Amino acid sequence: MDRIIRFFKRDDVDLYLTLALLIIIIYLMRGFATVVLLTTIFAYLGIKLSRWLNLRTHLPYWIAVIVVYVGVIALFIGALSYAAPTLVDQLKVIPDMLAKAITNHPVLNKNIDKWVNQAIHSSELIQNGKALLVTGIKGLSEVGTGFTHVLMAIFLSFIFAVSRGRMMVFGHQFLQSKFKKFFTNVYYLTHKFVMILGRIIETQLVICTINTILMTIGFMIIGMPSIMVLSIIVFILGVVPVAGVLISMIPLTLLGFASGGLIRVVWIIVLVILIHAFESYFLHPRLMADRTDLPVFVTFITLIIMESLLGAWGLIIGIPIVSFFLDILGVQNSEPRRVTSQIAKREP
Repeated sequence: MDRIIRFFKRDDVDLYLTLALLIIIIYLMRGFATVVLLTTIFAYLGIKLSRWLNLRTHLPYWIAVIVVYVGVIALFIGALSYAAPTLVDQLKVIPDMLAKAITNHPVLNKNIDKWVNQAIHSSELIQNGKALLVTGIKGLSEVGTGFTHVLMAIFLSFIFAVSRGRMMVFGHQFLQSKFKKFFTNVYYLTHKFVMILGRIIETQLVICTINTILMTIGFMIIGMPSIMVLSIIVFILGVVPVAGVLISMIPLTLLGFASGGLIRVVWIIVLVILIHAFESYFLHPRLMADRTDLPVFVTFITLIIMESLLGAWGLIIGIPIVSFFLDILGVQNSEPRRVTSQIAKREP
């Protein structure tokens, strides 16, 4: 009996039990996962930019937070209002270009009428049409819900960033309670995960921004149409590590075939290979050197498993989750555990 009690009093066992309890709590609150994750990411980036502005300009921290949030929101609204009309015009051109490419292609043009007739007389067409309509309506509702979650996360992250000092004082009160050891473990685990998540997201944003600029220059060189549409697609999918490059190949090659045939498709493939090689052998090792560096195979397996478990979020936070557990287990880049007060002093 004494041996069992000593076993559960060990620091590492206590830490893992706390982690297991947190996983259970997160699972029970999975309905709020999107808002919590978005709030965490926005708060991390907002606090990081605000502290940088505070050090550079010597503005009071709370004013720096307001400037950062107002500036980013204004920049986003301005870019959206400028790019939206161009984006809509370019999206309208894509169907006509595809239709023209199919008409001018000897094989596709020869068989298209037969395929259309078979589809019209197929009993599955109506069923597929109904399923597509239901999926479209469901997708629109999910877009509306996602937009609401984003607005709520921006608001909550802003409130947290402004009142960060007060929140830290309030949080440290738990470390002086009767359950000091438990809350110390909670603080240690959440602090480590937020730091890993924030740094990987921050680095991935830098990487996908550089990739988008290079891809845009490449699109101009090979004469691709709808550059605005393609740049937005590349940037959005670039947030997803590794898999985003493969997913972006679908719209890129489709539009390339519609605008310039197989030759332009080849140019697009060459362009993607060159930029992806630049990312893999230069950008990623340099920018991720102090973050995490998983083998490509492990990255793919992680994305596949996490996407099946967590959906779209798994593609974004799958790598940070694996890196977090590798760090906790001491497998990769594990730092010696510090006393909570020491962690708080070094907190960025």
